[in-house]
Amino acid sequence: MSSKKISRKDIAKMSLREFLRVSREPYMRLASYLKPYKGRFLMGVLFGALFGVANGALILLIRQVVPLIFPDGGEHTLKMPAWMPVHLPPIQAGHATLEQVVLLCASIPLLMAVRGIFSYLNAYCLLWVSQRVLDDIRQNLFRHIMAQSLEFFNRAKAGELVQTVFNQTRVAQQALTQIAGDIVKQPIAIISALVALLSTDARFTLLSLTVFPLCLLPVLVISKKVRKAGAREEDEAGQLMVIMQEAFAGVRVVKTHAREDYEAERFNAANLQMLKFAMRWRKAQEMVTPAVETVASLGIVAALIYAWHYKLGVGKFFALQAGLMLLYDPAKTLGRINILMQKCLAATTKVFVLIDRPPAINDAPGATQLTVDRGEIRFDGVTFTYNGKEAPAVQEITIAVRPGTTCALVGATGAGKSTLFWLLQRLYEIDAGHVSIDGQDISRVTQASLREHIAMVNQDTFLFHDTIAANIRYGRLDATQAEIETAARQAHAHDFILAQPNGYDTVIGDKGCMLSGGQQQRLCIARAFLKDAPILLLDEATSALDSETEKYIQEDLEKLAKGRTVLAIAHRLSTIQRADQIVVLENGAIKEVGTHAELFAKSGYYRRLYDLQFNRHHGGDVPLAELTETI
Repeated sequence: MSSKKISRKDIAKMSLREFLRVSREPYMRLASYLKPYKGRFLMGVLFGALFGVANGALILLIRQVVPLIFPDGGEHTLKMPAWMPVHLPPIQAGHATLEQVVLLCASIPLLMAVRGIFSYLNAYCLLWVSQRVLDDIRQNLFRHIMAQSLEFFNRAKAGELVQTVFNQTRVAQQALTQIAGDIVKQPIAIISALVALLSTDARFTLLSLTVFPLCLLPVLVISKKVRKAGAREEDEAGQLMVIMQEAFAGVRVVKTHAREDYEAERFNAANLQMLKFAMRWRKAQEMVTPAVETVASLGIVAALIYAWHYKLGVGKFFALQAGLMLLYDPAKTLGRINILMQKCLAATTKVFVLIDRPPAINDAPGATQLTVDRGEIRFDGVTFTYNGKEAPAVQEITIAVRPGTTCALVGATGAGKSTLFWLLQRLYEIDAGHVSIDGQDISRVTQASLREHIAMVNQDTFLFHDTIAANIRYGRLDATQAEIETAARQAHAHDFILAQPNGYDTVIGDKGCMLSGGQQQRLCIARAFLKDAPILLLDEATSALDSETEKYIQEDLEKLAKGRTVLAIAHRLSTIQRADQIVVLENGAIKEVGTHAELFAKSGYYRRLYDLQFNRHHGGDVPLAELTETI
């Protein structure tokens, strides 16, 4: 089942009939989340129904008790029904004792207490269900988002995703539980009140019902404004989340450019827009109550005239007026259901559009677990083009990396080095050719098993707002403290970790901001040591380290590389001189392949890169754009 996203503009243009038609499918699907909790939900509905029945019982009780207090109302003998909480023999009006009056009057708060208990149990059960439904929707949505490919995250705004997972799911959940509860509770309350009214005075009840359709007019008039304002509020809330996320994530850029005031103004503008539409929605919603009350007051006028004309007794009149008052709240709530549904439709469809979005990369049917015995890597005729780009990022790439050797990728920015890393981990699907590890096509093995056999140290380090130990343990979640410390020593990180306030239990802030750049990278290297995968990807692994630390890390990486297959990318050609094989890339194609000595002797493209690295001049001119960077 695939949902179609409905925009705020679509909702604003819909007629009520069209809105009900298009909202049926998403709300029915939303209701499917109730199935695991149908027992508790049905209990809540039952208590809501009993609450509605108690409303009708209250009207009948008032009808019986009032003539006892006002004997001039035309009622002569009081007979308590069997279901009443107080059982007394028939009482003649005007002849009741004080004890009888107290007992009869006490039955009203007693019934109100029972009615309140039913209302509480109804609210509690539905709240219990709603919280679990919210958890299920959020988990389902988050898992589907995390299953998406890098292509999806390259185009999506992180703030909008956060807004959808956190806020839009809450809006959808509120719509589900509130509507599902009220759509049973309130009609029963109305029906029970109508039954009591009809049994009291059918003619009065039928005449009063002519006013109720008029109460729906404000709802119909205001609903279009609510649809438009409510959807715009959710839109602006998403934009506000994007601005906040970008400002917090890029706080160093904001600070270094002295753009705090600029970001504050952006936030303020977006916040004011959201508040404006929130106020429009709230005003439209609150207009319903006074409008309905004004129309309902016409019914009171009609009731008074009716009582005067037909000489109604006090008992009947009190009961009829109480019935009308008890009808008001359920009718008002039902009127707001339509408004709530209109506001929540955009949020509900947005959630389901993301849930229905199929991942760009899936495990093949019958995919097997990758087993790595030797660690041989092969790229055979691999071609890949990023979505939205015309030129391929890599084309006709054929590389064979022997088990236990190091292959270095060299080339200018955009040459395709990082792309090969992503393709090896199957973070993108190749357009042509195939990639294999130990003869196993990576498209035929599970993604999880593939990535478990590959450790990577990224050019851009990323650390979680957590302890140092937890960040290193991310490489292997079942690692012991001793194994974590061993990995830290291998990355020459143990000493500076012990120097932290709480050692390995020190929380290092957002993205590791409480550590230096070199320390952050050493933790990422420690994470790779801990993973102990047979294939190691080094993307500028030592670029943020000082010369002495780089020397230590290089020695440890050489130890780690023994018996493992290593692919490395580096700005510094000196870090790849010891590579068993160097692949030089240019514009997504292979330019040269060989060892450092072989390529240096050729006096070709690699020689020019090497000479530029050490400020030496050799041969003809090479465009600076191709040589100023080597990644």
